[in-house]
Formats: sequence, structure tokens, C-alpha cells
Amino acid sequence: MKKRVSLLPAIAALLMASIAGADTATLILTNASLIDGNGGPILSDATIEVSRHKISNVYVGSFDTSVDAGTQVIDLNGAFLMPGLWNNHSHLADLLPDPKNTLENESSIDATIRAGRNAMDALRTGFTSLRVVGESEYIDVAWRNAFDAGVFVGPQIYASGPPIAAVGGHGTEMNGPHVEEASTVEEIRAAVLEHVGNGVDLVKIMVDELSTEQIEAAIKTAHANNIKIVGHAAEPGASIAVSLGIDGIEHGYGLTDETIRLMVAKNTFYDPTVVCNLSAEYIRDRERHVDLAGYQSTDSARAGRVLVAYADERTPEFAERQRKILSKAIDAGVQIISGSDSNPIDEIGILEIEQLVHSGATEMEALQAATRNSAAMMGVLDRVGTIEVGKTADMIVLQKSPLQNISNLRSVSAVIRNGHAVQLITNEGRADFWSLYFLDEQTGSD
Repeated sequence: MKKRVSLLPAIAALLMASIAGADTATLILTNASLIDGNGGPILSDATIEVSRHKISNVYVGSFDTSVDAGTQVIDLNGAFLMPGLWNNHSHLADLLPDPKNTLENESSIDATIRAGRNAMDALRTGFTSLRVVGESEYIDVAWRNAFDAGVFVGPQIYASGPPIAAVGGHGTEMNGPHVEEASTVEEIRAAVLEHVGNGVDLVKIMVDELSTEQIEAAIKTAHANNIKIVGHAAEPGASIAVSLGIDGIEHGYGLTDETIRLMVAKNTFYDPTVVCNLSAEYIRDRERHVDLAGYQSTDSARAGRVLVAYADERTPEFAERQRKILSKAIDAGVQIISGSDSNPIDEIGILEIEQLVHSGATEMEALQAATRNSAAMMGVLDRVGTIEVGKTADMIVLQKSPLQNISNLRSVSAVIRNGHAVQLITNEGRADFWSLYFLDEQTGSD
């Protein structure tokens, strides 16, 4: 006999189904308010069937009563089901700020442990995919492979390895991820090929100090090896990189109207990293939005995210300029994606999606930036990014609609990764990420 459960015990039932874990088992989520990621209206009374890690059926109405007796059926009671989130500008092991001088005093093994913890925390918040754009010693490749093999349960990682920059270029003077330096076209090409040999999914170049010839060599080498390439870029480097066919622009400081039009023509994706472009006024405004949405943050989360924001504080003029650029890009039709840059990936990643809306995007545009557009950017929209038949079952369940208030992304009650439920509750005694790396545990101060 089929087992049907209501919302209150749904998560426990989902976990039981996941632990049972037979690849042949079918999971049915019924009575869902479906946000499928394609931009259309919410589908009420939706049913989604999952089999062998894939979405096998999506329809409006009650589930098919002829399904096999072993099928697990979960009544979501109108809760909101949407694709799993992406964070597209991740650095798994970086810390900014680094008030405890962790980066100066740790081994690569310590950094690797923190990187995995950070990624797994992000999954529990709803980030089923992470695009990493700069990591030392291919730590991101190692964690991707570990998650893919099932050593741990974690998000899908799209790994880039170390950023590639000119000698003395951006990032080379920082304690963050190791940056590979190249002084010639030949060295740029060799660096990209080294990354390819280490199994990356994409590469990131620091555009602004590179020559046009170096940028072109990096782009052509990446594309010849069937991987994506993105660039940390301000003008005029951003315009040059877009004209040469780069897949994505990170930050996009000072993007001109002409470059924005070119991005539309070239189908170049834009990751605005709003968290890197906040004035003190915008930081205060952001905190008010979260409070008004009714989500009570822990003292450490509040103190920590404000500390992170002020580490990248911008002048009011700079912040307003970048906000206008984002608005222009959206209006022009540039495909926006969401990436937080700073850590921890979970809290700052959710803030980044919220800040897209605070900066002028609609709730639907923000959701698509963190789902469908993200998958399209990495060329995997045929596999993930929306809730459609044949795609991997990476989904989240929310108690409140994020289309009414984007902060309702914080109402996650279930995360489904690769067709299985994720355990959202961690072991008692597990240390808080903020306290480990940012704050004094007793006082909540840096």
C-alpha cells in the first residue's frame, strides 16, 4: 500500500525515503505550489514524480494512484517547491575579512577541511550547486570529486582551480586563494591548459591587467578544450573580454552602456556580486529588510554578516553606480546570475539573492538568476536549473513564497539533492562557522 504523509512529518518521511535510498524507488511530491524556474506563474496543486534521481513527471492534479505500492508519497500541503539554488561566485576556503589571521597560519589541509564544511553548510541552506571561481591547489576539484563519488553528500561543484592573473595583478597581493601568474601569451595559454589537465570545469582570469592578446589566448584555449571562462573585470577590460567571447563577467565595475549592449548581443552572463558593492546605507537597509521579513537571525549571524559587508564597504557614489549598472543590465536583457564572493556561502549567498531584489530586480528575476540562468551559464540547463522532466532532482521546499518576499528563501523546510533528502539538522556540539573564523564565541565580536 502506498504511504502518504502530510506536511508536518514530511521532512522526516522524506529523509526515511532517502535513507532507504534504492535507486529504483519513486518519490512523489504532491499538493505543491510549484515555481519551476522558467518564469511562469506558480502552479498550484502540482505533483512532481522522482525516479532514479531524475524528475520523471510534472503535472497539475493529484498523483496517479496506479503507481507501485512501494512509492513514497509526500503531501506538501501547498508548500512552495522550486529548483535548488546556485551560488556562482564561490571561494570555498577564502575568508574576507580574516580577523583571526586564519589564512596566514593554516596548512592547505586545514583550508581543505574548511572548504568542505563551507560547501556542505551551503547545501543545507538550499544551494545544490556551487560555481567556484578561484581556489588554491585545486581544492574545489577535490571536493567536487568527493561529492560526485558519494564520499560525502554535498552540492554539485563546478570547479575552476586558481585564478589566472598578470604578474603582480589582482589577487596576487592578498592572502586569499593562490593566484597563478602569467607574463606572456604563451604562459597564459599554458596556465589554462594546466587547469584543464587538473580537471576544472571553468577558468577565471583577472582581466584588468592582462593584454588583449592574453585575454584572447585564454578565451580561445578554454573554449578549444570545452570549458567555460569568466573574468574578474572592470572597464575597459570588461568590454575587451566581452568582445572576444568570454562567457561571463564577474563584478563588472563601471560597465558602460555600450558594453551592456554587447553583452546582450554576445550572450555574456553577468554576476554583479552585489555584496561587494554596498555602502553603509545599503548595509543598514539590507538588515532592515531581513528584520521586516520576520526572520530572526542569531547574534553571531547578524554580527558576522555585517562584519563581512563592511570589509568590502564602498562609497555611496560607487554603490549607487553599480546599482544603476545592474538595473541597466536587467532592463537590456543581460542574463544575470547570483554569486556572493564572500563566505560563509550559505548566509552570504542568501543575502546576495535578497540584495538583487533590493537593488531593483524582481523576485522572479532574482530566483532565475540563482537557478535557471546559472545552469544556462555553465551549459547544463539540459540537466538542472528548472523543475522539468528528465532533469536531476535538485529541489528545495519553502514554507512561504519567495515571490511575495525574497527573504522567504529563508523558510527552507527540505532540500532534495540528486533525488535524496538532505539532513538539515547537524550534530549537537558542532561549532558555528562565524565563531570559528570571524567572531569571538563568547562575545559575538570580531
